[in-house]
Amino acid sequence: MNLISAEGFRTLVENVPDGFFIHDESGRLLDLSERCCAELGYTRAELLQMSILDISDGLARGESPRIWREASAGFSANYRDVTIHRDGTRMPVEVRLTCQMVDGHKLFLGVALDRDAGEDEALIEQRIDERVAALRLAHDRLAMAAAGGGLGIWDYDIARDAMQCDPQWYRVMGRDPARPIRSVAEFRTIIHPDDAERATEVRDAAEWLDAGEENYGIIFRIVRSDGTLRWIRSAASIIRDGDGVAIRAVGFVIDITDAQDAMASLERKTREDSLTGLANRRHFDEELRKACLHATRTGEPLTLAMVDVDHFKLFNDAEGHLRGDAVLMAVADILRGAARRPYDLAARYGGEEFVLLLPGVNEPGPILQCVVDELAARAIPHVASPVASHLTISCGCVVAVELADLRPIDLLGESDRALYRAKEAGRNRIIVSRL
Repeated sequence: MNLISAEGFRTLVENVPDGFFIHDESGRLLDLSERCCAELGYTRAELLQMSILDISDGLARGESPRIWREASAGFSANYRDVTIHRDGTRMPVEVRLTCQMVDGHKLFLGVALDRDAGEDEALIEQRIDERVAALRLAHDRLAMAAAGGGLGIWDYDIARDAMQCDPQWYRVMGRDPARPIRSVAEFRTIIHPDDAERATEVRDAAEWLDAGEENYGIIFRIVRSDGTLRWIRSAASIIRDGDGVAIRAVGFVIDITDAQDAMASLERKTREDSLTGLANRRHFDEELRKACLHATRTGEPLTLAMVDVDHFKLFNDAEGHLRGDAVLMAVADILRGAARRPYDLAARYGGEEFVLLLPGVNEPGPILQCVVDELAARAIPHVASPVASHLTISCGCVVAVELADLRPIDLLGESDRALYRAKEAGRNRIIVSRL
């Protein structure tokens, strides 16, 4: 376990009552809480030079090293032990030990509770379970951080407005630790302006935790010194004084940019036709609904065109499905070019049918004629077509100027009827109707 991970883990659970410790499979101590150090009478630096066997009088010394070597991740054990204080005094404790894999290392995470001779067994078990739950929560955070590219620890003194961050925090933020960030105001300068307010509101975290939540988490963007944007997940715990007043916030940050990009890519795929790259039916339905609401509110016209590849089945039968897919992609490319404005949308409606949504357009004729002309210019042979020697399309279009009582399904129905009329009239033509 590297030093940063150990420090990060220790910071996250330092405020958990009773003692926690970490040792490797040989028994060498890797980390301990301050409570543990105080009860044993050693400094942390001294204990990190020792083995768990040096401070225990109750372990079966011959058996423990073998158990540690053979244990796998998930192994747990509960036992009573006797710890040896620096001055030689002995103290009975209850120990809960679990084995975990962290950064590729097999580590043993332990919670030690003082044991009073007359204390009820059920209460002891309850205390152990509570402490172990807190320890496991901290370990889960650490494991997530290791998987996400490293955990950076921060500690914020609320009254003094003083931040302290470990070296990994600066690596996550893409900053030079030689130029430390010491206050929330300085931290805000590296956060994306749209996220700065909520990412630095300590009172929100305190209120969240007061409401009974286990921890406080937030996702925000930072701007690195080279100008790149990174997505950051931060989690915090609040430390309070004896009167319950929040005095410090401690937590960690993780760079989750890769995960965010993967989620965005997945979201795009759920809204995108896999063959043509145009919007799919789901995406189109969402945008049509929003366009209708906008047109109703503003009084602007709304144009919806439905496009069908003429005699596509005959083309597929004659040329094969691979050539058929190529034809659909060519039509999609032309429609994509027609949807030039940010709020225009070209979508594959299903099979060989496409739709073109043009908010604010009152005269769609020139746009649709450009689509027809571009397809004709490509002169894609269609020898099986009774309409022309090259590939053609039919288009049914509706222009709605009054949408007060008009629903998306009404627009679709009218454009579909216009498309039917275009086909009945011989195909390879555009029919525009108005509502």
